Amino acid sequence: MDNLKDYIARHKQNKEKALTFVEYLYSLMDKYGFDNASDLYIKANVSRQLWSSIISKKSNPSLNVCLKIAFAIKVTNHECKYLLKKAGYTLSSSNEYALIIRYAIENKIYDIYDVNKLLEENGYGDSLIV
Repeated sequence: MDNLKDYIARHKQNKEKALTFVEYLYSLMDKYGFDNASDLYIKANVSRQLWSSIISKKSNPSLNVCLKIAFAIKVTNHECKYLLKKAGYTLSSSNEYALIIRYAIENKIYDIYDVNKLLEENGYGDSLIV
C-alpha cells in the first residue's frame, strides 16, 4: 500500500488526470484550434460573464454548460468524459439521458439542435441542452 505522498505523486504523473477543469479545457482548446476563448464561448452559447466566472474559478460550470462546451469543441467520448469528470459530472451507462449524449458524441453529432432532437424523440424534452 502506498503512503499518501506516493499515492498523490503516482496520480499526478498522468498529465490528463492531474489537470484542473480549466487547465484541461485550455488544453482541448489548443488541440482543436480555439486560439481565442471568445470563439468558443460564443459557439457554445455561453455568456462572457459566465465564461469569465468559470475560467477565474469563481463558479463551477453546470452539466449543461459542460455539454455545450464539449459539443462546441467537438470532443471525443474520452475527452468529454474527462472534461465532465473534472467538473464533477459523469455520463453513466445506467442513465438513458447520458447514453443519448454519449451516442451523439460517439457518432459525431455535435449540432445542439440535432442532439436536442434526439433527446426529445426519446422523452427528454424537459432536459434539453440550452
